[in-house]
Amino acid sequence: MTRTSTGTACLFDLLDRWRHLPAYQLERRADIFFGLFLPEVLNDHLLSRGIEIDQRLIPEFPLGQANTKRSDKADFFALSVDRKHAFLIELKTDMRSLRNSQEDYLNRAVARGLAAILCDLRGMAKATDRHARRKYFHLLEAVAGLGLLRLPPGLEDKIHGPSRGVYDLIESIEVAPHLPVLEIIHVLPNASGQMNCIDFPSFACVVARRGKLGARFAESLREWSIVAPGERRKQATLEVE
Repeated sequence: MTRTSTGTACLFDLLDRWRHLPAYQLERRADIFFGLFLPEVLNDHLLSRGIEIDQRLIPEFPLGQANTKRSDKADFFALSVDRKHAFLIELKTDMRSLRNSQEDYLNRAVARGLAAILCDLRGMAKATDRHARRKYFHLLEAVAGLGLLRLPPGLEDKIHGPSRGVYDLIESIEVAPHLPVLEIIHVLPNASGQMNCIDFPSFACVVARRGKLGARFAESLREWSIVAPGERRKQATLEVE
């Protein structure tokens, strides 16, 4: 099968080539494509448990560190439609980039629980920089849209207007009761028996039937699963299932 020179094909051709370069971070360029299809792929992965995922993912979800003002990040936060299951999604495009330090903070977040993490968001939203505070409002709004927080009336006007009293208003944000337990799911080039994960071939099987974009993304996913960054590239195009 010969790849065409359409815009979609050219984009993935670049990713296929550039991911082999020393300083190129594929995860940060390709995450939009993973995010686009991730709810459907998660639904397929969780089908046996009867779990359906809300389409409204939150990328770069902050995970506060206990007793500090610092935070780590989960690549995506996902919530089930029935609000009974919540997931931290960790994406890796290179198996060699798996780090114990990342696994540690993801597991710490699970141990602390979603209530603690949501309470931490209130503290982060009190950023002294006004521009940062406005961005945190959009994050709070996204989390509230999932039914996990309740924002007080007038918070948006206060965030974008005079700052007097804004901290008290942020502090009045309510965390929903009966929050779900967090779980971790990894999206990896190859399956790992030690983790709950979705490998790239499984991801490809779902997206391959989702139009030209999905079909071309699936081609790259299959190549990324068998050719590690820096290794010799396959000359023949992988067959699309």
